[in-house]
This record gives sequence, structure tokens and C-alpha cells, in this order.
Amino acid sequence: MSNGDQNNKGTWALGDYRSIGRVISPVSAKLVSLVKVNPTDSILDVACGFGNTAITARRLGSKVTGLDITPELLVFAKEEESIAGFNDIVWKEGNAENLPFGDESFDIVLSTFGHIFAPNQEGTAKEMLRVLKKGGRIGFAAWPPELAIGRIFSVVSKYAPMTPTSSPFEWGNPDRVKELLSGVKELSFERDTINYPILSPNHYWHEMITKSGSMIQLIQSFKRENNDEKIEILRKEYLNTVEPYIVDNVVRLGYLLVVAAK
Repeated sequence: MSNGDQNNKGTWALGDYRSIGRVISPVSAKLVSLVKVNPTDSILDVACGFGNTAITARRLGSKVTGLDITPELLVFAKEEESIAGFNDIVWKEGNAENLPFGDESFDIVLSTFGHIFAPNQEGTAKEMLRVLKKGGRIGFAAWPPELAIGRIFSVVSKYAPMTPTSSPFEWGNPDRVKELLSGVKELSFERDTINYPILSPNHYWHEMITKSGSMIQLIQSFKRENNDEKIEILRKEYLNTVEPYIVDNVVRLGYLLVVAAK
């Protein structure tokens, strides 16, 4: 496991992604629909988090495996599966850059804003295609760099002590996706928007600094330095960035859906 992987693992174990991730459920449903999941398919959900997409696919009768680098999230995934009334999803700890499965193991490979955070983008794309059967489909959701989440990340990364060598938001750029998935037979893109209910920009800021692992880590680092001024500077820039995306008490979070056939 690389240092980048270890850092990611620690970040995802912190915070409350199960709470803030509730808004992603409709994305899971749309992705599963676009990829045309059916009951005979074997499915891998890469970087499955607390299982939103894996469970969505399982509800259609498919044979599903969910993989994530963070064991704490897999515990939540099992709880969500139980609530949904299932007990046969295979949950496995593992790295998107080195998938613990044989070649051509799955009919469909999915990811919902998960695999994009693996540091080695070329390696991740290669692995996701490697475990996909010939004629199989790959589908994922990603954040475009020019929309709300991408712009917020750009602001936050200026203050972060360590900036990743590759931006996860490159997966939201169709031109970059074409490079990463070169060799696929078919490739299509679709855009949509998540409406994240929120009362004000400050409420969104508070939500993220108390529930997002990366934001919690960043604020903690400032507090260890007794640097409240830096926190306030970041807060103001953060609010200015998110403000244009708040309409009728929702933050409009635009995203990209990608579907390809091997």
C-alpha cells in the first residue's frame, strides 16, 4: 500500500460519510440504469463506501461484490445491506489500484465517486478494465473540475498541507476519461445534478467540517497550529465558492456519468 493509499484510508475512516452520502443514492440508481444492470450480471462496485451502489444493484437480483480500502466503511455497508434485507453481497477490503480478482471476473464494474480518489489513475483504469469480461460494461460517476465540488476542492487544496499528485477531478473531464479508457469499444457521457438540501452557505461549511474526513483533518491541523485566522480565511473563500451553487435551499452539485463497453 502506498503512502497515498494509506492517507486515503485514514481520511475515509474519519468523519460521517454515511450521513453526507445519503444524497448519492439517486446517482446510484441512475448509474445502474444507464449501465443496464440485469439479474444475470456479476457486478463489482469499486471503492463501494457504505454500499449505496452495490445494494442498488443487488436489489435488481444481481450477484454483487463491493470492494473498499477502508474497513470501517465496509462495516457500515454490511449494516446497510442488512437493513435492505439482504445478506449475500460479498464485501472485500482492497485497493482499486490492485484489485484482488482474476482477469475478466465481472460482467459489470461500477464506481460512484469512489475510484477517482485512488492516486494512480492509469493503474486504476487498467485494473477496472482487466477484471471486466470482454463485452462487459463499466460505469462510474465523477465530479467535473469546473463545477461545485471541483471548484470547492480547488479552494481547499490551496490550504491543505499535502496536495495529491493527480487530481481526482480529472475523472470528471471527458477528454481525460477518453485517455484513461482508451481501447474500449463504446464510450458515452451524461451529466446530472445532485440537490443537497442546506439552509445557508454557512450550514454547508459546518456540515463539511464536522462530517467530511478531509475537512476535519485540515481544520484539526490549523487548530494544532493555533491558526484560527487561517481557518477564517479558508471559510470565507469556501463560502464565496459555494454561494453561486445554492438555489432554493439546495446546493446544486453537478456530476458526470460515464458508461463504456469493453
